Amino acid sequence: VTASIEYIYKCALRAEEVGFDGLTHEDHFIVKGVGAGCRPECWTFLSAIAMVTRLKVGSLVTCIPYRPPTLLAKIITTLDHLSKGRVVLIYGAGWWKEEFESFGYTWEPDKIRVDRTLEAIRLIKRLWTEENVTFEGKFYRVKNCTLYPRPYQKPHPPIICGGKGKRMRIFAAKHVDGWMGPFSIDAVDEYLENKELIDKYVGGRKFIYGLATRFRMDEISQEDLKYWIKKYIEIGVDVIDIRMDPDTENLRLLDKIAPVIRYFKK
Repeated sequence: VTASIEYIYKCALRAEEVGFDGLTHEDHFIVKGVGAGCRPECWTFLSAIAMVTRLKVGSLVTCIPYRPPTLLAKIITTLDHLSKGRVVLIYGAGWWKEEFESFGYTWEPDKIRVDRTLEAIRLIKRLWTEENVTFEGKFYRVKNCTLYPRPYQKPHPPIICGGKGKRMRIFAAKHVDGWMGPFSIDAVDEYLENKELIDKYVGGRKFIYGLATRFRMDEISQEDLKYWIKKYIEIGVDVIDIRMDPDTENLRLLDKIAPVIRYFKK
């Protein structure tokens, strides 16, 4: 959350210069905690970034109940082509009751939102891999639906679970391409406990393990940050998504983290 879209845009350009491989943006509408704050629509903003950088782009996380799965699949497929295969879908069920109600979405119990999310992911996978899809679910129905163009990435853009709950993790292990666990930078043991459940169900197939972490860059040394990143790599983490607080100082903080990024890209 920053004062303007222009500032977020500058941060994205600087992130590429610093050496980041990708950029994610949260799928929220409400602004809190910043005076005249700004939260651009996630997928519109990611499309703009993909056009002016070589960064991979994705949502962290896309709130599945906010968009019909047919529309979301179409949006991401379009960006997949525009970016020549640099898009990823990281999904969740949503958690912010106030935001749902403020923007006119029906707030449902946790179980129902998760049920809805998992059904939507099943449908999106079919839309990306099949033609003339007919689907009769509890929440979504389509008849003879085909998406054109087909995804640029084959068989489809990576689908990553951004949820931490047990049902979400087991579903991810069985049906999608990876898991982006939200943990603090020093919570390696907790991450490993959650990862072990996925390991039981993933069946030895190729699977992306990610960490989504956030911290105040002014409160952690570069050496400590290197230490914890190494620890996550040692337990099998493939991708680390870093959010530095406060958002309003990201341009300065990107310069501060730059030596750490370069260290791991040597």
